[in-house]
Amino acid sequence: MKPKINWKEVKTVLLDMDGTLLDLYFDYYFWQEYLPEIWGKKNNMKTNTAKDKLLDWYQQESGTLSWYCIDFWTRKLNFDVLALKADVRHLIKYRPHAESFLQQLNDLDFSLTMVTNAHEKLIKMKSDETGIDTFFNQIISSHSIGHAKEEYAFWEKLKLKIPFNVDETLLIDDNLTVLRTAREFGIKHLFAITKPNSQKPNQNSEEFEAINSFDEIVF
Repeated sequence: MKPKINWKEVKTVLLDMDGTLLDLYFDYYFWQEYLPEIWGKKNNMKTNTAKDKLLDWYQQESGTLSWYCIDFWTRKLNFDVLALKADVRHLIKYRPHAESFLQQLNDLDFSLTMVTNAHEKLIKMKSDETGIDTFFNQIISSHSIGHAKEEYAFWEKLKLKIPFNVDETLLIDDNLTVLRTAREFGIKHLFAITKPNSQKPNQNSEEFEAINSFDEIVF
């Protein structure tokens, strides 16, 4: 079944980046496989030992601004995380039909804003690799807001930064916690992503309507 978006009711489109427009596999591979291997070697640890330690730290910071902050992890690990990410930047890819979806939105003159937890340095890397920045009227990182998207305060401050009518706003995001917080804030049109990571099984979108490929969306 194709998702039912009433485009006559939508004036503002808010789109997540990682796992929504871009394949989450890049980030998954980096944090779960590549970083544990390289960081483990640097610290004379077996990869599995390094991974267990990193996973524990990830869990501690999950859902916070620190979890998404390149500078935080660079300090914590005493390692240039951004440079290491650049080593595997060839894995940065659009999700199915995301690029053509963005072009359609541009052609129809929607107000298009990226709202992402990604650090500004990563936004630049991914934009350089894909040109994704060229589709948006504006790009808002949670780091510029001071709160992760999982926090209600993010949406309060976002609305002050870019005024929008919650009843006329569409948000597409792969993070269900983010969608629930946005719903609590009042955003009316919410859609999840069934397969954020091309190399992992589909996720359960639970109470939200969801899409896999952007060609499922009918204008």
